Amino acid sequence: MNNVVNERTPLVIAAEINMLKDHTHKTVLINSVEIGRRLTEAKAMLKHGEWGQWLKESVSYSQSTATRLMQIYKEYGPKLLDVSEGNNSSNYATLHNLTYTQALILLGLPEEEREKFVEDNAIDNMSTRELQQTVNEKNQAIEDRDQAQAEKAQAIEEKESLKKELDGKDREIARLSNQTQDLAKQVDGFKLKYQKELDKVAEKQPELKEVTEAAPSAEKISELEEQLKTAQAKNSSIPYDAQFSIHRENIRKTFEELLRSLTALAKMDPKQKEINRAAAQEMLQNMANMLKEWPPAIKTNLRINN
Repeated sequence: MNNVVNERTPLVIAAEINMLKDHTHKTVLINSVEIGRRLTEAKAMLKHGEWGQWLKESVSYSQSTATRLMQIYKEYGPKLLDVSEGNNSSNYATLHNLTYTQALILLGLPEEEREKFVEDNAIDNMSTRELQQTVNEKNQAIEDRDQAQAEKAQAIEEKESLKKELDGKDREIARLSNQTQDLAKQVDGFKLKYQKELDKVAEKQPELKEVTEAAPSAEKISELEEQLKTAQAKNSSIPYDAQFSIHRENIRKTFEELLRSLTALAKMDPKQKEINRAAAQEMLQNMANMLKEWPPAIKTNLRINN
């Protein structure tokens, strides 16, 4: 019976191998955290510009590998090392069962979602590809959730903004309504005042009629005004007529003096006489042309199109 139980079969051997692999993977994660912690410590000690050279010469790491190990320490170190030191928190123990590859893939999730994701999904039964796909789907769900929450918050904000706008319009409508009522009261007051004035006019209409009948007619007034204008024009023209006679006599005498000057100049300087004569003739001709119509007609540049 014992020989049957202890019989080694390919199935038993495979189980042992898988157990060792799992233990190795988990050991790799713990060791990676420890390495990441020491890399973080070393980087803080090195001067600027020495980090890459130190990695290459001292530990044979590229900067990308070192960055990944330090991120593993930053994200998982405090919890995994706490479990290693005896803390049996269920959440921490869940992360402690991760392999190095699983831990790397789970870095794609927000920290606050990571532990719950491990609890809700049988990641030990997933291949690396299946785990990566599940993480991607979870991230998409988180993104959709966050977007829905953002849209909801925006909708609430828009609703509040619209409510404020409507409240403002309601206040404006109330103000305009009150203003309209005030204007209506003013209009009614003006109508009442106007009607009172009409009533006063109606009461005085008989008196106005008597005054109108006793007053001179418009035609008679116009005739009297015309007679007054004629008399005023006749009286005002007397002094100007006398002035005209005086100026005309002065022009005649001045013209005679001009002729005598030209006669004397003809004997002394015939050429200059001729120049003066032509100038006098032009001046007199211009004056004669001006007298053809006086006062002159008013000229304008405006054109009237028929």
